Amino acid sequence: MSLDFSKYEAVIFDFDNTLYAPNHFVRDLILRDLFNIFKAKKDREARKQLIGKDFNNSQAFYEAFFSIVGEKNRDWYFNRYLPLMTKILKQKFNARPKAQELLDGLESKGIKVAVYSDYPMVRERCEAIGLKLDSNRLWCSESFGALKPAPRPFIEIAKKLGVEPSKVLVIGDRPDTDQAGAKAAGMDSVLVKTKKNATEQEVLDWEEIVKDF
Repeated sequence: MSLDFSKYEAVIFDFDNTLYAPNHFVRDLILRDLFNIFKAKKDREARKQLIGKDFNNSQAFYEAFFSIVGEKNRDWYFNRYLPLMTKILKQKFNARPKAQELLDGLESKGIKVAVYSDYPMVRERCEAIGLKLDSNRLWCSESFGALKPAPRPFIEIAKKLGVEPSKVLVIGDRPDTDQAGAKAAGMDSVLVKTKKNATEQEVLDWEEIVKDF
């Protein structure tokens, strides 16, 4: 499979496991916060239950989210869990090779770039792995009140970029969220190859994606 960026006017990147290689990030996150391991499991459980659901706004989403995670764990989530993600990324992870060059190269060719992450603190996490991107190009599912693969956030990002969905390419790692969301929004997609998605369709090694940059 070849990737022709010239067909598109914008590219939306997923963040986790897409712009950096997985390398046991979840394991590191759990080991660094063992005292709160059950809270972290609740986060995973909530995301499985709410996958693809659209609450239309962040307040409604968080009401549903913390009804599962536990309202008493709201402070832990925002002030411990998310900052710890950023800290681990900064200490142990780097952006994939030529990632910044790819982002800059696309922009220089007139192709708009965005990052659409599952978690907040997108700017901080991008900077933690060494990536620089304007804040107005960064979005997270929670701010929209809808977890992937809900199509509305994808469509709204395209609208904010001033691009028709059919002219947008989504690059992610998960077929059930990134790829399914792109399809539902009328966008093309490609998956960065990982151990978990190697048998899926439209999968490319990262080196193949950045070969022209």
